[in-house]
Amino acid sequence: MSQDRSGATLTAAPADVAAPVVAQARERAADVDAGRADPRATVRLAGGLGLLDAPLVRAVGLVEEVAGECMSTAFCLWAQRMVLTYLRAAARADTELIESVGSGVLAGSTAMAPALRDVAGIAPVPVVAVRTPTGLRLHGPIHWASQLYADAVAVLPVRIGEDPGSAERAVVRIRLSDPGVQVAPAPPLLAMDATASSSVRLDGVDVGPDAVLSTDLAGFVDAVRPDFLLLQTAFCTGLAARCVVESATHVTGVNVALQPDHDEIGAGLSGVRQRLHRWAARPGEPDKAGLLQLRLDAAAVAVAAARLEATLRGGAGYRSDSAVARRLREASFLPVQAPTEGQLRWELSRCA
Repeated sequence: MSQDRSGATLTAAPADVAAPVVAQARERAADVDAGRADPRATVRLAGGLGLLDAPLVRAVGLVEEVAGECMSTAFCLWAQRMVLTYLRAAARADTELIESVGSGVLAGSTAMAPALRDVAGIAPVPVVAVRTPTGLRLHGPIHWASQLYADAVAVLPVRIGEDPGSAERAVVRIRLSDPGVQVAPAPPLLAMDATASSSVRLDGVDVGPDAVLSTDLAGFVDAVRPDFLLLQTAFCTGLAARCVVESATHVTGVNVALQPDHDEIGAGLSGVRQRLHRWAARPGEPDKAGLLQLRLDAAAVAVAAARLEATLRGGAGYRSDSAVARRLREASFLPVQAPTEGQLRWELSRCA
């Protein structure tokens, strides 16, 4: 247990286990941001130490700590952990695949954002599956996914039949090396280029019964939603905490006028963290609205903290190669990360 400068008590992975992962993320952050390296080595290190398969409360602590050093790496840890969660929730467990993803040897790509939108009634999943004598054949787009490394395993929702109103939905896994999988070149991003994020086109991709994780999309989403949103919240609060800590020593001189802003952001961060770590220890406690509100609050405090740090650091933080600028760019990703700020607000308005 430890306390950060916002006053929040944290429950993280044991320091002696997590320290090498956090240290490596710190050492590689600049290279990862510049595209000279990617997060896979750190994900594999976490897997080798058994941290990808740790209890949720420890996984949350790890993602939070790493996000304070490198958001790209924290994001990839989240994606890897989520694919592992999906595979474990499958009706048919594939032990060998679970071990490969859990060790970090095989990259996991989570393409489940359309599932959350479908279940919320926003839009039907875009990938269509048709039945074949040997299983399902997939056609359609994955509009955005990350960790699209060669031979990665991706988990995605599909609708069975061309009719968008069809009630039949499934969750399936594919390999990016499967015939018919076409990964688009990664576009340049404002930040987090190293996450290997892009779109995918599926053109006649065959999956057998063993690759169907669930035929109950709503039930599957309900089961994985706590992990999904709590771990996303962790990389928001990890980034925010680092910004708050770095800002603390620069509220001097004329910047003392910004002390109330710093105090307000610190208090907001503390409240978000308290909910995060309480619910990570008891993920069955919060309802859907509570999880959505937490994720929305976490992104908002991270954006505010990054902006304040940049304001306090002035010209030094305006250098594009500075860690301050990197954190500001990373924070700009959070309102558009699925579920987006718009989706979160829309869903919350219907939970009232």
